[in-house]
Amino acid sequence: MRKTVLVFAVVALLFTGMIATITAPTVASSNGMVAAVNNYAAEAGAKILEMGGNAVDAAIAVSLALGVVEPYASGIGGEGYAVITMADGSKFAIDFRSTAPMLATYEALTEKGLRIGTITRTPMGICVPGVLAGIREAWLLGATLPFSVLAQPAIDLARNGFLIDQTFSQTTADNYELLLKNAFEFLNEGFVWETGTLYKNPELADTLERIVEEGIDTFYFGSLADEIEEFMIETDGFMRKSDLEIYNAIIREPLHGTYRGYDLFVPHPPVSGPQLLAVLNTLENFNLPAMSWDDPLAIHIIQQALILGDVDRRTYISDPDFHDLPYEGFMSKDYAKTRFMAISMNKTLDYPYTNYLGDAYPFQEGATYQEALLAAVAEVASNASDIDESPSTTHFSIVDKDGNAVAWTQTLSSFFGTTTYFKGFFFNNEMGNYASSYRPGDVINLTGGMRPRTTICPTVIMKDGEVRWVVGTPGGARIMSMMVNLVVELIDFNLPVDKAIRLPKFTGMWNDTTLRIEAGYPETTLNFLEKVLGHKLNIYNTYPDLYFGGPNIIAVEENGMMIGAGSIRRGGFASAPEF
Repeated sequence: MRKTVLVFAVVALLFTGMIATITAPTVASSNGMVAAVNNYAAEAGAKILEMGGNAVDAAIAVSLALGVVEPYASGIGGEGYAVITMADGSKFAIDFRSTAPMLATYEALTEKGLRIGTITRTPMGICVPGVLAGIREAWLLGATLPFSVLAQPAIDLARNGFLIDQTFSQTTADNYELLLKNAFEFLNEGFVWETGTLYKNPELADTLERIVEEGIDTFYFGSLADEIEEFMIETDGFMRKSDLEIYNAIIREPLHGTYRGYDLFVPHPPVSGPQLLAVLNTLENFNLPAMSWDDPLAIHIIQQALILGDVDRRTYISDPDFHDLPYEGFMSKDYAKTRFMAISMNKTLDYPYTNYLGDAYPFQEGATYQEALLAAVAEVASNASDIDESPSTTHFSIVDKDGNAVAWTQTLSSFFGTTTYFKGFFFNNEMGNYASSYRPGDVINLTGGMRPRTTICPTVIMKDGEVRWVVGTPGGARIMSMMVNLVVELIDFNLPVDKAIRLPKFTGMWNDTTLRIEAGYPETTLNFLEKVLGHKLNIYNTYPDLYFGGPNIIAVEENGMMIGAGSIRRGGFASAPEF
């Protein structure tokens, strides 16, 4: 007998043969759930669940489909990170972050009279893509269906086409001059793709079919890798086949932390899992459950904790294969007590915030906060960077009927990456996440083979061994602010997921003296923040505003009902199989 399926929005039924999915901005179902930024991609994952695939199968289908329907935000020329928890208790973190090509050096740039900041929209800005390697590892770890089946929804979308939404059209318009110069063949005969237009990408369909036929290894070791190298040489890019051959996605166990009795499973460096845990550890020392989402004191405390976590991130997070940094100390409960002590309840932190850099090294060795502070360890010099992170990227969340869960974030870095277009897809511009020029001691100096640091943070939250939420968001430097906002709203304020995703948000960043805050907070809250606590408010009066990110979340209730909520800031959807 079909299980109950509730839909909290206009319901769309999509049939492909006997396969039906229920898709809307918010959906509830006990049959499995996909939440993604695009309805076609969400439906692709739900179809796989309906066919009997698990969450990992669906994740592979969604990843590839997003590269078709959101070619500006991700694709096989990009990279990312996934956190996977399986119903049998096993947990995986797949790091498919890009790496710097070996020919990419500061010396090589200097010889050309260039800096990293001047190459991010050229083939020289490309780092080695990791999406296909990540998909391969996910398939080997936990998939149940053939790769050819999982790739077919993306191939069909590319071959047969889909209707362009407002985000696709607007993002293309925003980058029109670059696309006209670097990727004319992507445009609609030289014009912007308009909303409602049927878009087809037969070249990408051919590329994906080739990868299915020849295997993913063709991208890294085979004939496709040869063609990529030829293209890089022709366009003066740094990447070579040898870079593709030595690349591999890294499989780890997710980092584990706790917050008010919940278990959080997050990514390792060079992404921001430790930062999320560090900020939440600091907030755990405050009685936030006694407050509300619009309490100015709660906003003040959270924003100040975000600033301290962001200052520390820039010194304590980088590629662990290249820098031995105390990220475990950074995410420890005792270290968080020293950050708690830095927050004043009645005034803002003084700028520059880098003066508040903490010393996480003693906590790497297990020191208590009393021991560390009494020892008066010498202050660590700040290694802050001037990187301006893009609001692009894409995230999706999946839970299947058996309780397997996937939090998956993938990106090209900036929208359209380098705008370098090859065989139907765009290459990333992750090179822009290294220091623009060499700085002694900086943990993100450009180094061949090194993974750049990023703020992405796909997360699975569990309670008593059961998945409770699957969370993640795009948003560049605002990712951590959005993630912390959401966790506090869900856990401290006990809000339903559809309300949490719709509430206005705010930021806290290391290099911003303003409190950027979305319209929707009461006037009394804004007045208190400004006139009593001393915040300089930067109010975004257009709600919802893409600047603050685009989370796609799944909540799992105690009775097994799954509620999927798509991003309201980027037109997201949830989709469930209609068994």
